[in-house]
Amino acid sequence: MSTGEGSMNWAELRDLVVALPEDSATKAALAGDTEGRRWDSTTFLAAAQYNALLMLIRILWSAHLKGRPPQMEPIQPPALEAHEEDDAAKEQARQRAEQYLDSFSPAHAREDDQAEIDEWQARIAELDAARG
Repeated sequence: MSTGEGSMNWAELRDLVVALPEDSATKAALAGDTEGRRWDSTTFLAAAQYNALLMLIRILWSAHLKGRPPQMEPIQPPALEAHEEDDAAKEQARQRAEQYLDSFSPAHAREDDQAEIDEWQARIAELDAARG
């Protein structure tokens, strides 16, 4: 405590927060945990391994037992604010791509082509009127 007895400077506070365990409430909040589940990297890894094992069980069950595998729910990781932002960004990108591709659809092309045809017909009519 360098700034006086019982007080902490910003650098010391930062060091304290950085040193907190992964599953602390503070670290979970900084990571954007919206559900308060406070997972650490070990928990994420264990859930991923369990989900991969479920997938293998389903594949093997279907291939060898020729039936439907039993219903086993995968473990869903906690929702993070960053995931919600990613989902929103992906949706916006999908909409932009859809709008771009729609611009090449035959319906749009006919409208654009007709406008261009009308423009050229008007120019030709002007030239004919100027000649005649």
